[in-house]
Amino acid sequence: MKPEDFFYIVGERVESAGIKLVEVVKELILPSPEEMPPDFRLLRRLVKKKITVHEFLSLKLQLVFLAYLLFNLLILLLIRDSIPLLLLTAFLYFLYLRRLLRRNYYFFIDFEPYRYFYYGLSLIAFLAFAGYTVLRMLTRTVYCYYAYLVAIFAVVLLFRQMFKTKYGRDWTYGVVEEIKGDLVRVFVHDDIAANVKPGYYWVDKVGDLKEGRIVKLLVEERLMKGAIPKKIMEVYLGDQSSQSSTEPKAESDSNSRR
Repeated sequence: MKPEDFFYIVGERVESAGIKLVEVVKELILPSPEEMPPDFRLLRRLVKKKITVHEFLSLKLQLVFLAYLLFNLLILLLIRDSIPLLLLTAFLYFLYLRRLLRRNYYFFIDFEPYRYFYYGLSLIAFLAFAGYTVLRMLTRTVYCYYAYLVAIFAVVLLFRQMFKTKYGRDWTYGVVEEIKGDLVRVFVHDDIAANVKPGYYWVDKVGDLKEGRIVKLLVEERLMKGAIPKKIMEVYLGDQSSQSSTEPKAESDSNSRR
């Protein structure tokens, strides 16, 4: 091979690698919403039952946040002056979290509450780990650590109240899956604003219900647990399957009946 051919090939590959690197960096910094949902290959192997794209996204957010917490905890255990590494980890984590949220914007049932919740909770986690590192360098008094833990717990409770004030609601949507006498089995998507976990719930039947009907459900809060649907508030005319990728949306009052 001639030297000029060799250098031409090397230059061409360097240019190609540079273009791909620019595209990757651009996608990390300025991610754009995808038109098609992700396939969740790994999660589908772990979760055997059939769930919607929204539930997969919610599960992935939980796992990513848990991994972030565990990695930070490992840093604290192994490194005394861990602020630089905590900063680097937080930077990479928030880049990935932002990309995950923005790329899947269209596939969340209610996007804003999820973004607010995970950004807020992740920021609190970073400040908690960074603050603990500083505290560890300043003092070894055990009572200071106890006070710090109480302060973090108070901040988490305050954030929870802020979230409930901004996005919290006492209702959610569901899809009628089965009717047995005076009881109705409804499927409810993961709903962080109503604090309802995805799954099937039994509620009292109202009016002339049919399978596939979309219903608005009143939920009841439980102390230290997720809320549960208690009764049907409204019934909508549109039909939907529990495996749809989006939650049933409220229609106008003219298209619903009590």
